[in-house]
Amino acid sequence: MYFEFGQALQAGLDCAGDISPDQGAVFGWVRHPVGEALELRVEGSPGDPVETLLLDIHPRQDVEAPEGMAVSGFSLVHDIPRHAPGRLLIIGVVGTAAVQEVAVDLLAYDLPVDVEGVTLNREWGATYQLLHASARDPGRIKTLTADAGPPGIFGGWLDRLPRFAGSADWFMDFRRVTAAMLPDGELAVSGGFNLPPAPGQKAAAMACALVRRPGGGTEVLPFAGEARAPLEGGFALSGRVDVPAGTAVEALIQIRRGEQSWWFRAEAARATLPEFLNALSLSGVELAGADQGALHGWVRQALSDRGDALRDRLATLGLAGAPARSGSTALLFDVNDEYAARVLSLLAPQFEARFGRMVLSGTAASRAAAGLMRRGRMEITVQGDAEEALLAAAEGPGQVAPIDTASLVDAAIEGNPARLTANALPADRLPMIAALHGMAGVGEMESTLRRVVALMAGVDASALPLPVQRPDAIGGLVAEHLRGLWEMVPVSGVAR
Repeated sequence: MYFEFGQALQAGLDCAGDISPDQGAVFGWVRHPVGEALELRVEGSPGDPVETLLLDIHPRQDVEAPEGMAVSGFSLVHDIPRHAPGRLLIIGVVGTAAVQEVAVDLLAYDLPVDVEGVTLNREWGATYQLLHASARDPGRIKTLTADAGPPGIFGGWLDRLPRFAGSADWFMDFRRVTAAMLPDGELAVSGGFNLPPAPGQKAAAMACALVRRPGGGTEVLPFAGEARAPLEGGFALSGRVDVPAGTAVEALIQIRRGEQSWWFRAEAARATLPEFLNALSLSGVELAGADQGALHGWVRQALSDRGDALRDRLATLGLAGAPARSGSTALLFDVNDEYAARVLSLLAPQFEARFGRMVLSGTAASRAAAGLMRRGRMEITVQGDAEEALLAAAEGPGQVAPIDTASLVDAAIEGNPARLTANALPADRLPMIAALHGMAGVGEMESTLRRVVALMAGVDASALPLPVQRPDAIGGLVAEHLRGLWEMVPVSGVAR
């Protein structure tokens, strides 16, 4: 509904309804002189203001703004005191000389009251701004818990958003878009524009997260530590959501560049750290020279901040290897070829004399286990991959000795089976390896376990191999970050 208060002040009200029995919402816009500030509040009666829980003021590009005028959209969420006899919207414009205020009786007009219905058909930027603000204070603002619960008044609107899962070469006006998430909830979403260059117009990206927990609960959460790269030819943003394993997470994204805007959902794929860093650094996206410099500076700061944030956590992951006692568990996590299986068969008597249990994984693990099972002298467990093998090994009592194929072969060549038991860890310390993998793993779990074996055997962290990096300065930053993380981990043991 349109209201005119003179040539210099007009307003449009889209909705004035209730979100819950104790919270109301007013949506609309105000056209006012450029340079003047907008003030809004709701009063129960003249001079009796009610508490404003949220006031979001945003651009409204769908409303005409004559020369010298600006249009400010707004979303106002307010308290509804039980004693309030009415509901007045006070619109104030603060200029250089004075404050102009007008009042609109919200109960005197036939204004739309279906907040969810209006949200479904409202300008998408206004809806997103309200969603993003609501996610940051869900305990106070009930827009996300209205009706049947999360996502509250936004459910129908979210269903309309374009969506991709994991990555896509082409999506909307973007190329090589990626959404990646680490096990601890770190997220990165990025992509390049498939549009002509727009010199001087940097992309402004922001995000929150739609979370579906394994038990069926749904939430909209903010990106903790939300950060974005200042780019013209692409976008990159990062943050973190605190969610348990097995939770499906979709990033809800808004991107604005100049007068263009985009909104979409990006389901984050579970990623290794190198894959996450590729997404963070826009690997594979060609950028102009100015953007390359801006991206380099942003990635450098992002990796520095990440290292600082993880330093104390990594320092607590003390992995001190000690000789395995009789009856411990042997964890052979990379039995991937017939040669390793044959060496294991050759050393079977030595394993049986030193261990009471063996957990194997790898492409040749089943064949290797078959011969040991026929001997019937120790408990044998085969798992599908190294991550599952680590979990199975942690379930046993006593100590666990992780053994890679290289150590297995060396023990056979040297005739020194004692080295197989040189560095074992208490079974209850193995979850720390999983945590280390999530924060600093340079590939799959096999790679992380090999690094742990090498470090306990006395190899310096700086000498451990890293994945192949992109051949530019950002690749150097990523390599330095990966190396630095492992240098923070206190690992010790019996040297080879």
